[in-house]
Amino acid sequence: MKGDSIMKARVIAPAAMLVAGLTVLLAGCVSAPAPKRADTAWAPPSDALPADDVWQDIRTRQPDLSRPLTLAEITDLALRNNPATRKAWSEARAASEQVRQAEGYFMPTVTGIAQVNRGGMGSDATMLHSDYLSYGPGVQVNYLIFNFGGGRQAAVEQAMQTVYAANFAFNSALQDAVLNAQLAYYGVVGAQAAVEAATSGVTDAETVLEAARTRLSAGLGVELDVLQSQAGFDQARYTLADAQGRLASARGLLAQAMALPADAPVQVATPVSDMPAELPEADMRRLTDEALARRPDIAALRATRAARDANVRVTGSPSWPSLYFNGSVFRNNFDTYAGTTGDYQEPYTATLSLQWTLFDGFQTASARRAAVAQAEAARETLHQAELAASADVWNRYQQYRTALNRYRFAAASLDSATASHALAMDSYKAGLTGILEVLAADTQLAQARSLLIGARQDIFSALAQLAYATGRLESGTGPQAGMITPPLSTYKERQP
Repeated sequence: MKGDSIMKARVIAPAAMLVAGLTVLLAGCVSAPAPKRADTAWAPPSDALPADDVWQDIRTRQPDLSRPLTLAEITDLALRNNPATRKAWSEARAASEQVRQAEGYFMPTVTGIAQVNRGGMGSDATMLHSDYLSYGPGVQVNYLIFNFGGGRQAAVEQAMQTVYAANFAFNSALQDAVLNAQLAYYGVVGAQAAVEAATSGVTDAETVLEAARTRLSAGLGVELDVLQSQAGFDQARYTLADAQGRLASARGLLAQAMALPADAPVQVATPVSDMPAELPEADMRRLTDEALARRPDIAALRATRAARDANVRVTGSPSWPSLYFNGSVFRNNFDTYAGTTGDYQEPYTATLSLQWTLFDGFQTASARRAAVAQAEAARETLHQAELAASADVWNRYQQYRTALNRYRFAAASLDSATASHALAMDSYKAGLTGILEVLAADTQLAQARSLLIGARQDIFSALAQLAYATGRLESGTGPQAGMITPPLSTYKERQP
């Protein structure tokens, strides 16, 4: 009877544990809410989204914007706040751990083991019942001593090249942030100049309107002149409103480049530096070669290609023999309930084996062929990127030289339009010309101002993009021609 009770307890106890485990599992299951209708928006519960601490952090770390910021300060804020650069930095740090991870694959693996075994043997009328408990610690060691296919070195090299690629991508993200900040800064500067020019246009149009009214009051003009002057004045105010809207948009883009909310009251300090120097005729072959040697995005692709080449050797290494060491040692203590108590054993093993996979269903061969194809794809990606980079250097160089010429012609056009406008006004007041000539001169003057503002902005933007294309864009300063083809002293500086 006592044996039957023991057997029942041994059956009932595991069953009860199983039922309790299933109860806990089912209690933890919840049904996922789903939209009830295909034509009705889903109403989320109050706890559907966690608190957005990211946006709160953006709001709380807003810098001091009570004064106009220089380009150096704007660039510094962009680098410190930009999430893209911090993301690339985190990815670079994560990639650096892959080297240690790759090295760890080829270091000894030591595993500590603690084991407990309960055993027994049933009894009948002719056999005694035995019951024992075995327990004790143990250690296992596994170590790949050498792979004749060079897998250890190839894996470490692959990880190292991956780290290099991530680090160069981080450098490229920094240059992206600097370029975006500088372009946004010059966009605001240009938009401010456009507002000033549009304000001057409103003043000029108002002067023309007052002149037309004066002539009409004196009996020397006609009502049509006043109406046409009023139309020109309204058009000038329209242009001013448009320029003010563009300035607001430009400030929003600048705030975005600085990783600030778009409604941040960013003010910029107008640059006081002279116009950049005009570049001489450059050796484009040398300029392109230097650009390809400096650009971090190209360097990242080269490192990626090297990592793919190393991966070819990694995937092919299982085809070669590997020398392993395996060892273990345990201590097993025995407590018996129907005999001697306190026995123990200390088994140990030490094995040196040479393992060679003779056939694995063509898995290694297929993996190596895939790695070879990926390495070839990486090479062609690099080929394509280098061709695109060379074209980028050429185009940016020509755009900068074109911007310099356009600025020179725009400055000359503004001088001519200013003189023409003054002469037309004097002639109109003297009754020598009609209102149409004055309005035409007024329009021409407004266009000349706009052209000069755009041409000046294009110079700095084109030079920043040329510095970026050649891998020489630096933080904290505005673009200078000396970045591109030093030394600057060899140039003939000229104000366009």
